[in-house]
Amino acid sequence: MERLQAALQKARAQRETVVGEPARLRKPRGNFGQTRRRRTAAIDEVWQSLPEMEVNTDVWQLHRLFAYKGGADAAPFDLLRTKLLRLVRQHKWKRVAILSANADAGKSTTVANLALSFARQKDIHAMAIDFDLRRPSMGRLLGQHLQNNMGQVLRGEIPFERHVRRLGMNMAFAMNDLPVHQPAELLQSQRTEDFIKQIEEKYSTDLILFDMPPMMVADDAHGFLRWVDAALIVIEAEKTPVKQIDILERQVAELTNVAGIVLNKCNYSDEYTGSYHDYY
Repeated sequence: MERLQAALQKARAQRETVVGEPARLRKPRGNFGQTRRRRTAAIDEVWQSLPEMEVNTDVWQLHRLFAYKGGADAAPFDLLRTKLLRLVRQHKWKRVAILSANADAGKSTTVANLALSFARQKDIHAMAIDFDLRRPSMGRLLGQHLQNNMGQVLRGEIPFERHVRRLGMNMAFAMNDLPVHQPAELLQSQRTEDFIKQIEEKYSTDLILFDMPPMMVADDAHGFLRWVDAALIVIEAEKTPVKQIDILERQVAELTNVAGIVLNKCNYSDEYTGSYHDYY
């Protein structure tokens, strides 16, 4: 564990001086403060019109979604939210992808918890969109009964406002019932970028989180990352090789800004036990 943490610290230092510099030259897509200032009663009405999410706290607890209620169990995700929010405000980011090297790193659970943490911060309007179209899991984790998927939304077969689910008045989730056909082609299309622009404008979002497929499984995320401002990398402690982490970070840095690395499933033997998250 110490070796992995040392490697991550070294990677962070390299990232701050070398890795990802071309991506940082991109012009920000928006201004966090301006989004909030221009929010009007009409925008609030648009949010109010969205269908509400089914809140099933028993399912959330079972799937380790602790951030909905706050407290000690939510603390790692609240800390991640605060650190990410600082970067979002500093760099005027509006779109952040969350990805991993391979499957089962806890990426989607991290996205769901992070979104639930943002839902408790009422002055921020955000969305979480499941773009892991090959192996979608956000809907299952949140215990939602869905009849459609984001592939149908992106192709214009069903309206987004009928598919998305609202939690409170400041967070919305767009999920999938089943895997989507030809996900790479869909995510890399100009139609997807146009769709994102439309929902940013219509719902005046401060931030959109994208749950992306693993980078080393397919090319879906590689093509999509040009549409986002930054990416957060989730790795599985004691399982993701250091060399693979380095390769992944460099690949991501070639495509967008690296917001940081989340060390997931990190067990400590002190007063805190169980799954924990470190952020680099």
